[in-house]
Amino acid sequence: MTTQLSILENALQVTEIPAFTALTFTTCATLLTLSQHVGGVAENLHYEAARLNLDVTGPIQWVYTGVNGDETNEFQLEIALPINQPDRPSAQFTYQVFPSFRCVSYNYTGPWSDLGELYTVLFAQLYRDGYQSDGRIREVYSKVDFENMANCVTEIQIAII
Repeated sequence: MTTQLSILENALQVTEIPAFTALTFTTCATLLTLSQHVGGVAENLHYEAARLNLDVTGPIQWVYTGVNGDETNEFQLEIALPINQPDRPSAQFTYQVFPSFRCVSYNYTGPWSDLGELYTVLFAQLYRDGYQSDGRIREVYSKVDFENMANCVTEIQIAII
């Protein structure tokens, strides 16, 4: 059963996201291959941060560069765990500084299975409001509930020009 997702007319908030440092996993992906990274990568990032005694400063973020809605299009995926500052080298992950960027932001509560439909609605409003994306999207997983996905809270940040 498909539901019709909708958002309020003024739901997109323009904001400046500050730069942050993260322990990061980077790969090429497609929308069809994203599910292979759910859970395991984030768990390994948290494990590595604990092993290296890093101060975690925020929730896991997925950063998409070059995604365009085509399920077979390859794009860069970075799964980032914000930290205070790098320490000892990690054999598994890299340290990366994500620069600040201007974006429209939307907080979504619900299952990740609805994100595709939600993005259709978000981009329609983004363009209607006169904004243009620069090709970067971040999903900040503020609350993850694998037991009841309806409780998940995801902040979606679409970088704008």
